[in-house]
Amino acid sequence: MNITSAAGIISLLEEPMPELKEFALKKLDLIVDEFWPEISEAIQKIEILHEDKNFNMHELAALVASKVYYHLGSFSDSLQYALGAGNLFDVNARSEYVDTIIAKCIDHYTELSSANMDSPIDGRREIDPRLESIVNRMFQRCLDDGQYKQALGLALETRRMDIFEKSILDSDDVGGMLSYAFQVAMSSLESRGFRNRVLRSLVSLYRDLTTPDYVNMCQCLIFLDDPQSVAQVLEKLSKESEDSTLMAYQIAFDMYESATQQFLGQVLQALRVSAPIPQAAHVVVKVPVENPTPSPSPSPVAVADNVVVDEPARDMDSLTEEEKV
Repeated sequence: MNITSAAGIISLLEEPMPELKEFALKKLDLIVDEFWPEISEAIQKIEILHEDKNFNMHELAALVASKVYYHLGSFSDSLQYALGAGNLFDVNARSEYVDTIIAKCIDHYTELSSANMDSPIDGRREIDPRLESIVNRMFQRCLDDGQYKQALGLALETRRMDIFEKSILDSDDVGGMLSYAFQVAMSSLESRGFRNRVLRSLVSLYRDLTTPDYVNMCQCLIFLDDPQSVAQVLEKLSKESEDSTLMAYQIAFDMYESATQQFLGQVLQALRVSAPIPQAAHVVVKVPVENPTPSPSPSPVAVADNVVVDEPARDMDSLTEEEKV
């Protein structure tokens, strides 16, 4: 049977019997999307029922009030009453109302989380546990539905490192999720402090894999400007198997392509301290010079001109007939 007015149901809110009020709220919850203009005129009565904690259906009253304020366009009030509805606010319901309130919850939660992360401990604002409950249920919905990338994105947005790591480890493709997390962190996170925190988390996740991914781990360490840790990885790999040594060379080649000269110098310096190279003996080595320019040799004629020959003294008997003439 279709009804044309909510007036009769609304009138039950004034009845003294709690059962009738409960019945009225259940009916109003079903028709609020259609008859919200009429119901809005009785919003104060609904709010009073919510404030009465002895009333069994005070959470349902909050849910009805939230939907009314949503249709009125007062999203702030709608959010506050949705928080008061507790578990009656179903994050798994597929409706424009639910999607809008969840978005408002996430925005508000993100604002508080970001502010608290950048503030000293004594200056942090307390987050309403009801707000956190809705956000947690939203995270769980994403994980249950296998929407790990969405959960990871929301975790980064809301600064929830626990959900960030859980969305990676619970997925069927941990390696793919790690790569996705690195790309999102480097392209989307504006806060350098939080980005470094995410990169540190990725370093730990890469290290804790069944087969540690040292290549991507060092890539994160480069962006963290941590040459000491890179040097430790290279030293560790160089002392293990031949494959590990080859990996160390590969990391070094990749680092040469992507890191700054200053960073490379710091890694080299750290390696010299932790794994010094024996010094060679001081040996003087003559290095041959290619294509040396030959020194000019004096010509035989010049030599002959410059040589003074001592000839023996001659007398008349030694002269020839021609010389005598």
